[in-house]
Amino acid sequence: MISRYFRFFKNRIMTKPKKNIISIIGTTGVGKSQFSIELAKKINGEIINADSMQVYKDLPIITNKHPIEEREGIAHHVMDHVNWNEDYFIHRFKKEAQEAIDDIHSRGKVPIVIGGTHYYLQNLLFNNKTVGEKEPENKRKLSQDELKVLDGPVEVLFETLNEIDPIIGRKFHPSDQRKLRRALEIYYTTGQRPSDLYKEQKLDELEDSSLKYNTLFFWVYSDYEVLKERLDARVDTMMELGAIAEIRQMYEYYHRENLQNCTSGIWQVIGFKEFLPWLEKGQAGDFDEGIERMKIRTRQYAKSQIKWIKKLLAVELNKESRFGYKYGGKLYLLDATSLAEWSTKVADIGSSIAGDFIAKGPTKVLYAQAPEHLMSIFPNQHFLQNFKSNKTLEGVSNWQHFECEVCKDKHGHPLVAVGEDNFAIHLNSRRHKKAVGYMERKRKHEEMVEKYKKPKVLQP
Repeated sequence: MISRYFRFFKNRIMTKPKKNIISIIGTTGVGKSQFSIELAKKINGEIINADSMQVYKDLPIITNKHPIEEREGIAHHVMDHVNWNEDYFIHRFKKEAQEAIDDIHSRGKVPIVIGGTHYYLQNLLFNNKTVGEKEPENKRKLSQDELKVLDGPVEVLFETLNEIDPIIGRKFHPSDQRKLRRALEIYYTTGQRPSDLYKEQKLDELEDSSLKYNTLFFWVYSDYEVLKERLDARVDTMMELGAIAEIRQMYEYYHRENLQNCTSGIWQVIGFKEFLPWLEKGQAGDFDEGIERMKIRTRQYAKSQIKWIKKLLAVELNKESRFGYKYGGKLYLLDATSLAEWSTKVADIGSSIAGDFIAKGPTKVLYAQAPEHLMSIFPNQHFLQNFKSNKTLEGVSNWQHFECEVCKDKHGHPLVAVGEDNFAIHLNSRRHKKAVGYMERKRKHEEMVEKYKKPKVLQP
């Protein structure tokens, strides 16, 4: 109880006035970059990139960097500066983005954060969204044995974490090496269990807003059926503009450095691994398959971005209603389904809302949170109450591992889903139903074979 009162008064006494920031979210290919430039011109803003692939040098086509000649002189930060042989981690992004924000504010301008790597945005704009973010500064050095565990196989990480902190062990997937390693590192350097730190963070959220700035959120949205056609057409356009030359350039480096996988750094970009079979074999059929795989992967990525907005960001923003949105936190949906109506439904409305936000403050913007005809897709209160989020203090009860008895992961082990909701989604997926159908056909076939194996008994 004492610590809770301390947090309450600490938040009230130590809170400084917050500066304005605008965040533009949405799926890939929906027009976020165009809107950000139009908005920056209207409100004296500059743009901060939050896309994990656009931080890497060169490759403007395959990483979908907005063409320089179309930026209309608007400055872009945290972009095009990382070498291909580097992994770019969230802590580096946070440091560079905050430096850019401070610089933009110091010059009397408004930072506009835009990008598709949503966990970058969440960590940048909210306090305490990473377990261990509030670690003490006097962290001890790691021993050789601890370093050996941290750099070991993912199975060892998972087993060790569950011995130390079984509660947090249930929060992460057994194959999520990055998160498992981070949780163990927190314990080794601080002596505190990550689950205890997590609980402390969530108690802080009950006392005050988690937003670091006065924040205005825009969701640039397109009907998915319309968006699919745009995404497919964009891949074709990328090919026409020279994406293959960039892919070949990447492959030459990849081959020269004798790299073995595409699970980190720039090699995760959509469009490289999809063409690896063609690059390695050089067959025309593989090229066509590469284009199709790139289109499928792009559509899947767009779906995952929508899921993040509805099931993660919306949960965080819903908490801001408890504090009267005093630092903003409302999410405004702009309908970009019809490009012919872009000016009236995206650019003009967005500029008007942003102007009110800057002139009147975050609590004075009264524009409806979503156009009436799009309310059915908007993450409303009913949706949030029925979604079992693991981002709340109560959500710890949803930290569970569920094993599928039918499906296998890439290592041949039983597939694991984290949380009851994710397991329910898996059970209803095409992959699971296909596996169940295969197992049923296999069972019937084996029964038939066994039946005809039995020797016939001749009648006397």
